[in-house]
Parts: sequence; structure tokens; C-alpha cells
Amino acid sequence: MDKYIKWSDLLQLAVESALPAAEVRVINQGKAGDTTGGALEHLQDRLLKWHPDIAVVLMGANNFSHDQTKGTSDAEVSAAYKKDLTEIVSRAKKAGIRVLLLQYPDPRAEDMAKVWTHGNKGNPAIAEVAREQDVPLLALKPAFDAAAQTQPLASLVSPVDGVHLNPGGELVLTRAVMKKMASLGWLA
Repeated sequence: MDKYIKWSDLLQLAVESALPAAEVRVINQGKAGDTTGGALEHLQDRLLKWHPDIAVVLMGANNFSHDQTKGTSDAEVSAAYKKDLTEIVSRAKKAGIRVLLLQYPDPRAEDMAKVWTHGNKGNPAIAEVAREQDVPLLALKPAFDAAAQTQPLASLVSPVDGVHLNPGGELVLTRAVMKKMASLGWLA
């Protein structure tokens, strides 16, 4: 997965094209295998110290992985997830950062027996946090559903887990984020 440009790299190129006179720097602070609790613990170093104008937040699928949820009900996991995400958004807003929350698309692959089906379990909590914190929300499901109509699934997501993005998925995500930021007036 480190052999091609990621959506955050593509986002930087897209924003630079939209705002040629602006100094643009997109920093991806996502950490593989991390949870919202880990992100909250490291929020100062991963987000706040950079003083960004915008934070695009897509996190939490790992909160719902079997490795994280042993002996814990979905309701308990969702509550902890929502609490962490609320705190992350609240601190970002207090620092003057505009926050865009993303919801995960449905996990899918040609062979659904392999798919990590927990990837989007936090979507209801993400929507609640967006509403309660008055920040914009971008559901990625429609963009990926549309792309899946014209492209092979394997070009969009890993056929191994149905979640991690392949180059086509990186493009779909970038386009969706750019379109949302433009509709919010954040690219002016």
C-alpha cells in the first residue's frame, strides 16, 4: 500500500490547483491500527501543534475490530467511540480548526467472506457527533457506490479486506472531499 500516492497527497495537489496563490500543506496524521482513543491521546502532536485551517477526519474503524472489542458490547464500543470523537472535534474547534467528519463507505469486495465488515460500524456515531458539534459531514458511501458501478471493486479497495483503498479508491475519496470543501466555501 506504500507503492502509490495516497488520497492526502492527491488532496494537496487538488487544493493547490484550486488555490494556486495559496500555500498548501496537507499532512496525513492517520496511524495504521490506531483507534480514536490513540488519536485523542496524541492529538496535540498529530493535529493541534500544526495549527491547520482544516482537519478532515476519518477514523475509528479500528475501534470496532475484533482485536479491540473482545468482551465489549457494540453499544459500549460505540459510546466510547462517540466520546473520543466528540472530544477530538471539540478540541479542534476550540483551536480554531474547521472540521470535516467523514463516514466510511460500506466494506465490500468480490469475495465478501474476506471483508472486514466492521469498517463502517461507527457511522451512526460520526453523524451524531457532526450534528451535536455543528460540523459538516461527508458520507463516502454514495461516492463509492457510484464508482463501483463503473469500476472493478479491486481498483477501489483491497480485495483482501474490502476496506483499504487502492488507487481508484484514493481518487474517489479525494474527489468527494474536494467537492464537499468547495460546497462549504472552504476553497475560496
